[in-house]
Amino acid sequence: MDSRPIRHFLAAYDAGTFTAAAERLHLSAQAVSKSILRLEESLGVRLFERDGRRVRPTAYAELFLPHARTIAAETDKFRADLGDMLGGRSGRLRIGVGPSAAADVVARAVIALSAKSPNLLLRVLAGIQEQMTEDLIVGKLDLFVSMRQVDRSDPLIREEEIGSVDYIIVAGPNHPLAGQQDITLAQTARCRWLMGANLGAVEDSIEASYRNTGMPRLRPEIETTSVLFTLGMLDGGMHLAILPQLLVARDIAAGRLVRLDIDTSAWRRPLIVATRVRGPKSPQVATFLTQLQQALIE
Repeated sequence: MDSRPIRHFLAAYDAGTFTAAAERLHLSAQAVSKSILRLEESLGVRLFERDGRRVRPTAYAELFLPHARTIAAETDKFRADLGDMLGGRSGRLRIGVGPSAAADVVARAVIALSAKSPNLLLRVLAGIQEQMTEDLIVGKLDLFVSMRQVDRSDPLIREEEIGSVDYIIVAGPNHPLAGQQDITLAQTARCRWLMGANLGAVEDSIEASYRNTGMPRLRPEIETTSVLFTLGMLDGGMHLAILPQLLVARDIAAGRLVRLDIDTSAWRRPLIVATRVRGPKSPQVATFLTQLQQALIE
């Protein structure tokens, strides 16, 4: 099984020149050029227009690209699965998890999966939706679970909506608004804010709520992408934050955070699981999806 010509094609497509592709592959430019030429001959079409040092992908290259990425990804997965089988494992599963909101649900599904398949090698990697989408396409992930932060689709990705996540306003237990009832958005607008830097599409809903009450757009005092920093600041400080309810449910139950009683409509985003369209659904993926659905209803 020789997938090298396809990998050479992908490197040249991404790099823009055979020379740059050769550097990435630790080969000579001549070797990459000959490999791609043989691939073109086997396909019967020209994939690149040679223009001096640079190469320009043809329409055939654009057509071939998603198939090439799938072939490379599935070849890598097969080799990894084969190595696992030869080493006594029952396969591997690489799961992406979005910024914290789905972590608790994924953890429960992983615990159940580990009990059923103790020889399965599991890798759980954190990331944002856009990066995990790229990693899924190129085969670095088998699936990912995340809130849908961006409302656009990718033809190479299958997204299944498995639930929804509400965003809520939270504060530390010593905040002046903690424990009050029927708090208005106007009251919160005058507070000090700590905001996430990657709220995505839900930010439009939040801004619309404030705009409809005549309040200006929220101006955070601090922006951060760190969940741990956010929780630390809220626990001992005087800031407010808008966070996914799934993320802070345990902190609220333990009294470390307080959910403010705000008179506003829900800010909600879909919770999705994403897999590759062209990749076959492995038994490990199918079993994990079953455990994930179970975790959601527990």
